[in-house]
Amino acid sequence: MKRLLLYSSLFFCAASLTTLQAQTEVTVQEAKSLYKNTSKQRTSVHDPSVVFEPSTNRYYIFGSHKSGAYSTDLQNWTWAAPTWTPSANSAAFVTPEVKKVKKGGTEVDMPAFNAMEWAARGDNSYNIDGNMWAPDVLWNEKMQKWCMYLSINGDKWHSSIILLTSNVIQGPYKYQAPIVISGFDNGTHSYKDTDLEIVLGTQSSLPSRYNSPWATTSKGSWPNNIDPCVFYDEEGKLWMAYGSWSGGVWMLELDEETGLRDYDVTYSVGTNSDPYFGKRIAGGYYVSGEGAYIEHIGQYYYLFMSYGGLEQKGGYEMRVFRSENPDGPYLDPGKRNAVFSSYTLNFGPKATARGAKLIGPYSHWGYMPQGERSQGHNSIIAAPDGRTYLVYHTRFCNDDKRADEGHQVRVHQVFVNKEGWLVAAPFEYNGEQVTDADIAGTQPFTFEELCGKYNVLIHKFANDHNALEQVEPVLVTLEADGTVTGDLKGSWAMEEGTGYVTLTLGNVTYSGVTFEETMDERNLHATAITALSASGIGLWAYKLHPKYAVAWQLNNQKVPVTNNREVKANIDLYSMDLGIDNVSVEWTSSEPGIISSYGRYNPTGTADDTPVTLGVKVQSAGYYWAQEYNVKALSEEHSLPSSSVNWNGNMLAHYGFDDANNLANSFNAGETAQLNRALTTALPTVDVYSQLRTGNQVHLNFGGNGRESYVTMPNPLFGRELADGATIAFWVQRNDDNLWDALFGLVNGTERFYLTGNLYLGYNDGKSGADNNWLDINHPQSVKPTNLTVGKWNFVTITIEREATATTGGITIYVNGFKKSTNDQFNGKLNGAAVSGKAGFDYNLIVSLLAGSTELNLGKGSFWGSPDAYFDDVLIYDRALTSTEVLALSQMTNRVFDFTSIADGIIAIDHSPLTTDHSVYDLQGRRVNVNVKKGLYIINGRKTAIP
Repeated sequence: MKRLLLYSSLFFCAASLTTLQAQTEVTVQEAKSLYKNTSKQRTSVHDPSVVFEPSTNRYYIFGSHKSGAYSTDLQNWTWAAPTWTPSANSAAFVTPEVKKVKKGGTEVDMPAFNAMEWAARGDNSYNIDGNMWAPDVLWNEKMQKWCMYLSINGDKWHSSIILLTSNVIQGPYKYQAPIVISGFDNGTHSYKDTDLEIVLGTQSSLPSRYNSPWATTSKGSWPNNIDPCVFYDEEGKLWMAYGSWSGGVWMLELDEETGLRDYDVTYSVGTNSDPYFGKRIAGGYYVSGEGAYIEHIGQYYYLFMSYGGLEQKGGYEMRVFRSENPDGPYLDPGKRNAVFSSYTLNFGPKATARGAKLIGPYSHWGYMPQGERSQGHNSIIAAPDGRTYLVYHTRFCNDDKRADEGHQVRVHQVFVNKEGWLVAAPFEYNGEQVTDADIAGTQPFTFEELCGKYNVLIHKFANDHNALEQVEPVLVTLEADGTVTGDLKGSWAMEEGTGYVTLTLGNVTYSGVTFEETMDERNLHATAITALSASGIGLWAYKLHPKYAVAWQLNNQKVPVTNNREVKANIDLYSMDLGIDNVSVEWTSSEPGIISSYGRYNPTGTADDTPVTLGVKVQSAGYYWAQEYNVKALSEEHSLPSSSVNWNGNMLAHYGFDDANNLANSFNAGETAQLNRALTTALPTVDVYSQLRTGNQVHLNFGGNGRESYVTMPNPLFGRELADGATIAFWVQRNDDNLWDALFGLVNGTERFYLTGNLYLGYNDGKSGADNNWLDINHPQSVKPTNLTVGKWNFVTITIEREATATTGGITIYVNGFKKSTNDQFNGKLNGAAVSGKAGFDYNLIVSLLAGSTELNLGKGSFWGSPDAYFDDVLIYDRALTSTEVLALSQMTNRVFDFTSIADGIIAIDHSPLTTDHSVYDLQGRRVNVNVKKGLYIINGRKTAIP
């Protein structure tokens, strides 16, 4: 007997195994060969029905509008549309071959049913090319023929399902006879042109239950005769499910010898049965539902249905029921019947739960370039290779949520969970060899190997299809003690000796299977989990196999250091960490006081350049890669900018946030920053976030739609003439994708000036009408934005000058010391005239705003809200720095540096005797630190000869 194992404290998560077990090295060469980008030969077949052709070992799919394709691997498809005889669509379904059928042991005449004319109803504009819907093809052993069951669609239920046969699977197919017909109305056509009287006997008139206006409820209790699915049961009997919406899905027994309807099988008159249409097995009362498909897998017959409309905004989705009998009753995991007893909305944002939902709309899954939406009208095959495959067409989730109606075929392997319900693999079928027998009898992973972080998708029942809602993945960790932590909380377990797993998230338990799967778009291997809740909600989860996780890191990382490099600024060593789940990147330093293990450079007090060895190790579970880099840390003197570069002159303010209890300007203790918020947003916090930076950093919390978490700083530019302009600089790390909220800004009355995360800089004086003056630089609707990278520290500098030419002056934006000019575009309005180009605006407006505002802000100033971002070392000058000075400033701020050693206007130096304890004062009479070294004073970070 299998036992369900819960995890105890004796087990360790896979991420921690690196310290407990032998590790295997992954070389860069091996990593490059371990995986590659992949592509497939795709096909677009709407309503794909799959069948296996053994002589060629091909899987064929047939779809609406005379489409088809074949594949030998269920991954790459070759177009192979079926053909008719005669070849013209307008003539192919006019004259049936079968003249007589069996009834009661004798042959009776079969009317020459013209399927095209029945659908057209006398409408000369009717075009059959778009109305050949959803064929289903199977091999009839007794007939030794390929049988195609095709629906010919007509308006107002005037549809029929007909049989065509061929000796060859691709055709040509020849029209044999109708199977079932809908749309009786005593109007354009007579029921005597159909097989109705073969079923019911001679009728003096059309029975009243079939003769009613098409839009009434009574007519809606009959099916629209489209979407056939033909299958053999386990006893060898041949059945056909068919129908759509209105009256739902019905079932008829067929004659195995002819492939036609078995006219000797009778059906009673009842709520869910009818002598002509057969037995209703799903839907009814105008409840949505079409594309029924039935397959026997394991112990049950599984009925698939597609609810909703097939367009992007139609809400299309697959639902699953099962039964022990081919003709039902079909129930879902909640014991709910596939047949409805009254109208119910069964799809969309207010959908009631009915049927298991294996897949729904989703995005950002694995390495897929786009997610899926409107998956449906599937088929499913229990294949000769011992595996089961789900075949469906899908549309796609675009990032901009365009309603693109393009579609393609996708194939996912399907498994049976412990409770006998189907679960679909999280990724497309990529040649995996796992079977249900393997799941039931083999444990694919150890308990320790299953621990770790997983991306999880839960395919919820109710989706807002009109808004193109799509499910986003979340992160959870399967812990060694059997708990689940992260974005979802709960517990998990695995059955020993099998691939069966359970996850309980919140109060919902999902029962499923785990196996090793190859991911879409890359041949990366992953630990995959697919499961189903007791109410029928599907769950997917995956994490990269540790060897492939290390390989992905090695193939995509950019190592921020090289051998023999001269270091004179911080090195963001952890910029190479791609954030791959269950992969750790760890750095070490042989001289952590000079270059820390985070890459922080501190040359203070060093007289000579220092050799430093930096080591890195990338690891995941039992796999690792390691490397050492030998660099030279420049001494304090050698790392200073040239003495001719006045990078610190006229610096008025520095906010380092290092003392969480005193956010004072380093140059004026009377100017103190304040933490603020607007509406419900949380206050900013001050703490150590990044070891790469010195001391604390301030963290703003996201607050869109006017909600703000911001820092207010007294403006040292207030009241100044600013004849030489101004400079504002700061370190920032964005943590979200919102690009419109203000990183920096100031507001004075109706005037505002701000910079956002996409380097869009805006000014607006707030005046009405023609008097409104405004300026946009790098507006994302005008140019492709240059976004500040999420998760990376950047040093942003803005210089503002009063005058400008086409290429100089005005406003200039720098990132990490370099001008960002790629996307500079200046649009605006000045004194009622349009502005185009840098020289066309009056920057005195902005300089005056800087001089007239009492406060500067981080996280406030735009028209929107505050970002989720960290800030450090805000610097303000009453002059515009040159590009050379900006580069030097960037270098000096990107290291351990004490900005309190800088002061404006050194006027007195008492240098006798020469010691480090001499007196130096600035214009305000404040004491300034001066260091004596090698016959030079180091004042304000610059070398100065001894007076």
